Amino acid sequence: MRKPILIHIFFLLIAFVVYIQGITVQGPDLIWNMILALIAYDAAVLTTISKKQKWLYPLLLVVWLAFYPNTFYMLTDLVHMTWVGDTLWNPVSMRLFMAFVPSILFGVYCGIESWNILRERWKWTWWLDMLVVAGLSYLSSLAIYIGRYDRLNSWDLVTRPQLVVQKLLETFQKDRLVFILGFTFIQIMTLLFLSRENKK
Repeated sequence: MRKPILIHIFFLLIAFVVYIQGITVQGPDLIWNMILALIAYDAAVLTTISKKQKWLYPLLLVVWLAFYPNTFYMLTDLVHMTWVGDTLWNPVSMRLFMAFVPSILFGVYCGIESWNILRERWKWTWWLDMLVVAGLSYLSSLAIYIGRYDRLNSWDLVTRPQLVVQKLLETFQKDRLVFILGFTFIQIMTLLFLSRENKK
């Protein structure tokens, strides 16, 4: 349980830096986005300590699946880094850079680590693992798209399910392919590069 504690400490440290830099006022709510990513990670961790309550596992899995897209969604916060060009010689830009980048990486790492935790239990073959990673990455990319452009959130699956389905169906358009396929590729590459080796 040391790693989850360290991850929560990292969250607090990064959130503090983001807060004192005033990014939550001037830019995206990085702290809130990190919290959503952390929920996915925490749901995965809880599956490892709730083995006796078998009914709890499917519920935690649904929570993880609902919040997992928030982890790679944080990459879209890069669009707010309009000042990045003078980062190396502007102290203000450097401070912003050192708040933005750790928060974005934190979100992505929550996604990777949560996936590693869950897949250890399943013990799939390499080919099945590849298929699941591809499917998960594609679905997540659809969710990231409607999160960024339609401003929908994970809880809208419960509060506005019809709207979520409608917006998901609307993503199947030619002009949105670059975003969706691009994010799918990024996630597949990241998960496969950083996934722990399966025994099979």
